[in-house]
Amino acid sequence: MNTVLWNKAGEILKTLTLKEKIGQLNQEMYVYRKKDTIEKVKERIRKGEIGSVIIAGSSTAGNVDKSEIPTELLNEFQRIATEETNSKIPLIFGRDVIHGHRVVLPVPLALSASFNPDMVKEGYEFVAEEAASDGINWTFAPMMDIARDPRWGRCVEGIGEDPYLGEKISEAAVKGIQGDDPSKQNKLIACAKHYIGYGAAEGGRDYAKTEISDYTLRNYYLKPFRAAVKAGVGTVMNSFNEISGVSTA
Repeated sequence: MNTVLWNKAGEILKTLTLKEKIGQLNQEMYVYRKKDTIEKVKERIRKGEIGSVIIAGSSTAGNVDKSEIPTELLNEFQRIATEETNSKIPLIFGRDVIHGHRVVLPVPLALSASFNPDMVKEGYEFVAEEAASDGINWTFAPMMDIARDPRWGRCVEGIGEDPYLGEKISEAAVKGIQGDDPSKQNKLIACAKHYIGYGAAEGGRDYAKTEISDYTLRNYYLKPFRAAVKAGVGTVMNSFNEISGVSTA
């Protein structure tokens, strides 16, 4: 991180109460259609109780109209955060922009099956530009879980079964989403998920436990995440399983 920004963050932290620090960790899952909900969210922002907002109203939250928030309302939330709070810390607006925002690309598994990282990077550049133009700052993509059991329902969201291909596609997606400077107006912060071993759910049952040897963990499941970190990915999402009895959360 830039030293100036790091120092500024440290100075802001010194001014926050414990409640406000905890508030920065809170993510509001928000559906905008109810007026009373809007006012409650605004009040929580004023109190410093919200650090980010996930724009979601359904299981298909990434590119459907019913989970959108009007840009003018996002702007109003942001105005409150930057003008009416103690910290003046801007909100982060996140959305599941998995493989498209307005224009939808092929599903991630199909993108991976193209064996064409340059094309994947170009596609995610377009996705990031569209989403950023609607006020999104952060996307919960790419998903880089190695998946080798077709019974697992989220295979389609990932990179497939090969760790080398997974490395190349993950790197391309991160670079497409973030570019060389994710603070640019046409870029988003990417999120490497799910760390780690989520795609190895026992019997393909989502959220089930996993049994992964240390060798397999390091040489298969961790490789795409290593590539994403080397590419500069801004955030990482933990998985929802345990590995050999140890929680990943």
